[in-house]
Amino acid sequence: MPASLFALRRRLFVALGLGASAGCSSPSTSAAPPPHARELAAASARDACDPSFAFDACSPEDLARPLKPRCDADADCDDGAYGRCVAQNLGFGPSCVCDYSCSTDADCRSDEACVCDHAFADDHSRCVPALCRTDDDCPEGSCSFSSWFDGCRLESFLACRSPADTCLRDGDCETDQDCAYDPDAGHWRCRYEACAIGRPLVVAGTARTAPAVARADWLTEIDLPSDLPSAVQAAIASHWAAVAALEHASVASFAAVTLDLMTLGAPPDLLAEAQRAALDEIEHARFAWSLASLWSGRPLGPGPLALDGFPLRHVLEDIVEALVRDGCVGETLGAAEAQLCAELAAHPVLAARLADIASDETRHAALAWRTLRWLLASHGPAVRLVALGTVAELRAELATDLPPDDERPAAPGWGLLRPRARRAHHRETFAAVIEPVLRTLLGPTAVA
Repeated sequence: MPASLFALRRRLFVALGLGASAGCSSPSTSAAPPPHARELAAASARDACDPSFAFDACSPEDLARPLKPRCDADADCDDGAYGRCVAQNLGFGPSCVCDYSCSTDADCRSDEACVCDHAFADDHSRCVPALCRTDDDCPEGSCSFSSWFDGCRLESFLACRSPADTCLRDGDCETDQDCAYDPDAGHWRCRYEACAIGRPLVVAGTARTAPAVARADWLTEIDLPSDLPSAVQAAIASHWAAVAALEHASVASFAAVTLDLMTLGAPPDLLAEAQRAALDEIEHARFAWSLASLWSGRPLGPGPLALDGFPLRHVLEDIVEALVRDGCVGETLGAAEAQLCAELAAHPVLAARLADIASDETRHAALAWRTLRWLLASHGPAVRLVALGTVAELRAELATDLPPDDERPAAPGWGLLRPRARRAHHRETFAAVIEPVLRTLLGPTAVA
């Protein structure tokens, strides 16, 4: 185990009051994503889709697994069309979960459309958010299908093309970007694969961020070279702009965490740490915007952050799921990734700043784990069951192999890791850090 991961695990155990030696002894992404921004017609404009999918039905052995099954039979799966109780590997071996498909738009919610199986790598028709259904819905362009992998999960939409689009195809973008629909911007643009180092602001399953605008009040002085090779400099500028937007949105995410904690009657130390974490994220965002501005050659900062559709969680299960996904696991992976980038940094100034961010993210991860421990003690077995299920889903996501790296520039010395290297480090962190903490808090079945 790398020394940095051992140190991270030790700090989390100490924060939980368990002693330094305790624990010793991102629609589905279960297949490689399809090509980015493929334009495909919806079922409403074509023949009906094939609603079948090839997952195995649950067996008695699957139902007897340690993780409580989410379904016992197909009849339990009534939240969508063609519901089946199937065996999927969620990290403990096969377990029983509901999955859904579609044949026509009538099988989907009113704001969704059915996209056929051949649009997805696992040959599984799905309902996706539909901002249009046919070209007639788009006065200034066509209705097109966007499917974009953000580095963690697949985002799929049906959306209109329009003159506001800043790209038509992947070839219009820099080598590190893809042309895809951006629901926050409201048009198609070049998008870069990036996930938050920290806690994202999630709305309807998608990380919500503010658009980048020209402004200088978010910038701090950074003494780093600005004359790198042009292809590398363009790639790292795009990367840090994406990171900056996510860090900026994390401020709002921690505001929501504070409300969640107050809803559940949390003790004052957890509330204070959540407020402190929001202040940390402001500084992280300023640092990232400064790097993006330095290497893009123009001042950049966040525009308005749209909060329409953002849910205020009042249900314990929803709060626990978000805590485990974005806090316990997400913040721990983010802390480890920031430390790795600090160790790989090509300049001592960058290394020092990234090490500071890694330390902050470790505190944020410790806050999440402490919050989970408090919830387990104060709200009983329901918390454990939700935590187990959420962790299992995250393990399954990490087990998914990414497509081969393409020819885009990688610059690990400047914070830009290749997706497959990043995924490998996340897997190592999960095994070396997260699983021992889970085993201590949730019991042996957490990693069985």
